[in-house]
Amino acid sequence: MMTKEIPAIEMIDVSYRYPRSKKIVIKNLNLTVKQGEFLAVMGENGAGKSTLCQILNGIIPHSLHGKLSGKILVQGLDTQETPISVLSTKVGIVLDDPENQLFTTSVMSEVAFGPENLNVPVDEIRERIRWAIDVVGLTGFEDRMPTALSGGQKQRLVIAAALAMQPSILILDEATSQIDPLGVFEVLNLVKELNQKYGMTIVMATDQSEEVTRLVDRVIVLGDGEKVAEGTPREVFSDTQLFSRFMIRSPQVSQLGTRLKEAGHPLPVFPITIEEAQSGIIQILNGKKPSNPKTQAPSPKETPAVSTSDVIIHVENLDYVYQPQTVKAVEDVSFDIYRGEFVALIGQNGSGKTTVLKNMLGLLQPTKGKVIIAGLDTQVAPVADLARHVGFVLQNPDQQLFAETVEDEISFGPRNLGLDEETIKARVAEVLTLVGLEEKRQEFPPALPKGERAKVVIASALALDPEIIVLDEPTTGQDYKGCHQILQIAKKLNEMGRTIVFVTHHMALVTEYARRVIVMRGGHILVDSKTEDVFDQTELVLKAHIIPPQITTLSQSLPPELGLPRVALSVSDLANSILDRLGQAV
Repeated sequence: MMTKEIPAIEMIDVSYRYPRSKKIVIKNLNLTVKQGEFLAVMGENGAGKSTLCQILNGIIPHSLHGKLSGKILVQGLDTQETPISVLSTKVGIVLDDPENQLFTTSVMSEVAFGPENLNVPVDEIRERIRWAIDVVGLTGFEDRMPTALSGGQKQRLVIAAALAMQPSILILDEATSQIDPLGVFEVLNLVKELNQKYGMTIVMATDQSEEVTRLVDRVIVLGDGEKVAEGTPREVFSDTQLFSRFMIRSPQVSQLGTRLKEAGHPLPVFPITIEEAQSGIIQILNGKKPSNPKTQAPSPKETPAVSTSDVIIHVENLDYVYQPQTVKAVEDVSFDIYRGEFVALIGQNGSGKTTVLKNMLGLLQPTKGKVIIAGLDTQVAPVADLARHVGFVLQNPDQQLFAETVEDEISFGPRNLGLDEETIKARVAEVLTLVGLEEKRQEFPPALPKGERAKVVIASALALDPEIIVLDEPTTGQDYKGCHQILQIAKKLNEMGRTIVFVTHHMALVTEYARRVIVMRGGHILVDSKTEDVFDQTELVLKAHIIPPQITTLSQSLPPELGLPRVALSVSDLANSILDRLGQAV
């Protein structure tokens, strides 16, 4: 007689609300995950994804008490009755913020910590450390302090620490949000290998829809704590209503398929992969000759004129060495940014992007070379003077929030500059309107959703009326809606004449918003050019761990005789070019 296989995870009528909160964040959720299944959990910020992840490994209810009802079984163990020490041998978890999971003094000791606490034999611990560090790309960093790593490197380290535990279930809560594009590809390939080779069950909360289509077996979509959709990637991404209702970012090729379908020209197969989109486009354009040779170029961005005679940021032969580790993070970096430009600074983790930004802000002093911001030499100008010209937004908004209300938070900078109360009041009102937080004036900033916390930080920077806005990974941990809201604010500021410099690993945002891209690799500038020119050099930017957006890769794969843009920078670029060929431009 065959015995029925115990599910890896079983949730029965599970609901949860946090302590001192009336909102139920998980509502009557029923979910079964089979042994060896790869499940993606999607949904906008606040949908309950992170809460679900913490329920599955016992953080809820053992560390976060709140009110939990229903039954949760992990490999047959009731998580409410099983100690978290036992659950940790079954379920590993990687959170979206690596800072919350790092606490030792070296990369090696961080990875060793879990197996040591499980009393794993010393030789096996050493082998696990070597293997885990190697597969996440941190070989050579064994003795580095975690605090000296870049944000993406810290996230790789947390993944390595989880893998060293060799759990049978691995939970990834936006675990690749701070990793460069090629790193995401490599790490998720590793996760898929763990799934296929070792039968590890994977539950991944993510908005990386292009990766979801090639990796996972099943997708569930959460909306306000409830399961609102479930199915294979094709079934979920073919449901175009999910985007409008729950802001689920489908793959760019699926967005293209939706645009063409709505215009009355559906592709033969609704695409979720580049290959399907490529084949469908060739079929619907078969026999149609290009009517306009200019369609070879992407549509120009409607942007304000930039004067190349007005340098607002001058970086000359910049070197920076971190002490006491004597790590040379940046070497001989030089560039000029002109007033009114919208520039993206991209590159692999540890390439020196944030170091360059901190030197621009006066938070670090050049080891060699100089940085001039709005005419001020950062080595001699007080940080307070630089703050009048540059507004800085960190990747983690919680590191910049400290006041009791949104209004107090935004007022702090102008008040410190000695502005009168009437001017402060006017500025607060102006920036609240600009970022869309007029109704949140008296709210407690840390209690706001992450997207709104980021807006508070942006508003605080804007209240100083700076000429330059610097955004360091502003979209980390944001959903599709939050990412575009932040970049739309930046675009509006740019149209008002402000200079924008932003760092991100989200290449679709780079191609859609930036007009110029500076690519860094190993502390040096690899390429600095117009956005379309940079992404037309795929092999070169791949050296910096940059993978072009899916829509750009699709456009580059299409036959030249179709007369479509070789470097489409957005879904709209390619959709409009195809519809133009079909005689129905929109």
